[in-house]
Amino acid sequence: MPRRRGQLAAVPDQPRRFVAYRRVSELMGRGGDDFHSPGIQLTAIRRMAKPAGLREVAVVDDIDRTGRHFSREGIDEVRRMAAAGQIDVLVVYKVDRFGRNVLESLQLLAELADKGVTIMSATEQIDTSTPSGRWMLTNLLAIAEMQSDEIGRGWSNTIARRAEKGEHHGRPLGYIRRDKRLVPDPELSAAITETFRQYAAGEPIGDVTAYLAAIRGKAMHTANVKKLLRNPAYRGMVIAGDEVWPGEHEPLVDEVTWRKVQNRLAAEAGTPPRHLAPTWSLVGLVECPQKHKLQRAGGRLMCGEDRSQVKGSRCDGVGRPLLARVEAEVLAQVAAYARELRTDHGARAQRLARLTAGRADRATLERQVSEARTAMVNLLKDNAREQVPEPVYRQALAELREAEQTAAGQLARLGAADTPPDPEAVAKAAEAILKLWADPEVTHAERVKALRSLVDRIVVRPAERWREPESDRVDVRFRW
Repeated sequence: MPRRRGQLAAVPDQPRRFVAYRRVSELMGRGGDDFHSPGIQLTAIRRMAKPAGLREVAVVDDIDRTGRHFSREGIDEVRRMAAAGQIDVLVVYKVDRFGRNVLESLQLLAELADKGVTIMSATEQIDTSTPSGRWMLTNLLAIAEMQSDEIGRGWSNTIARRAEKGEHHGRPLGYIRRDKRLVPDPELSAAITETFRQYAAGEPIGDVTAYLAAIRGKAMHTANVKKLLRNPAYRGMVIAGDEVWPGEHEPLVDEVTWRKVQNRLAAEAGTPPRHLAPTWSLVGLVECPQKHKLQRAGGRLMCGEDRSQVKGSRCDGVGRPLLARVEAEVLAQVAAYARELRTDHGARAQRLARLTAGRADRATLERQVSEARTAMVNLLKDNAREQVPEPVYRQALAELREAEQTAAGQLARLGAADTPPDPEAVAKAAEAILKLWADPEVTHAERVKALRSLVDRIVVRPAERWREPESDRVDVRFRW
């Protein structure tokens, strides 16, 4: 019978598209009845999907990845496919393969549901397109998280027992396991030792990272190398929670090198990477009048807090002075400073006088702090012997604490106690910096280090007139 005008034609049902998701916490060396390999998972998923009329569009894996968090490449791929409208169903072998964190799992489920994607389990008869399926999924996720917590607690106890016996858990880079014991890797152990030696010798962290990456043949990040340098396993120790125990394995680093590395890591903690591996010669020294560090933008400098760059900032910035001209002016002032120290005896005398006055102020404040602390100790002793009435004791203690804190604060503002060098030695250091700067083989890191020994900071002010040259806007503040 011919179809009449306006009558809707029947549309054949389209099979729903599904992606098979597989996750294994640790693949290598595992087996047994309780281990659900990626192959077993995929077979069960396909066995369930075919009778359900689902059409497979992709298989997404997260191998050697924990289910405690969702920072996984496979989950990111599922998110991308859902956002692109490429899937209708996400099928997993079991709910615990999806995740072992209830809160993050439900958040991801809500995100997928907004895009029309439901979750199905191949072994637990769960379908989140139904209310009962969503209820069962929530309960099973809670069970999976509880099981993960129990597994973690069991492993913590196992690791602690191993540590007490000197057995290291895991396999740090540079070691291999032989007969269940940790032994140095014949290919990488020497590279780990050299990595510690280079860092202890003061090599830039970027160069150390490049060295280790070249030996391994894999890209590495400086943060991972710093984590490696902090690992006590390389000095022959094992870790259990917050405790460190002597280990049975051979150390790759001697105690002297280990202490040097840890001291440098502590000293550089919180320092921006651009200061540790500078890409230009004035990094960290140049600032605007409001003491905001200047940053390089191509061949020019800009204030990091310029109101045109940071919303709500009140700093007017310094414009866009040319880095080459600022650097040339800095070197010109260093050269003038050296000539002044060699020829202007009056200027030399004034500088030494200021330094002598600073040392006198420091000595006075240090004496005040010491006297206040001694008085507090004596007052506490007298109070313990009940020789001072309680009201008098409290008032006197408060006054002594205030005096000690005031003097200590003023002492901190003076900075480190520097011994003034001989003006002739400072002049020679300034001339050495000028020669160093002219050498094309010298790195930016070496130039910055040399300049910091002489210069406290470099202030660049904004232009006061049209095209005011950089030479009129740079003020070099020397340490001496």
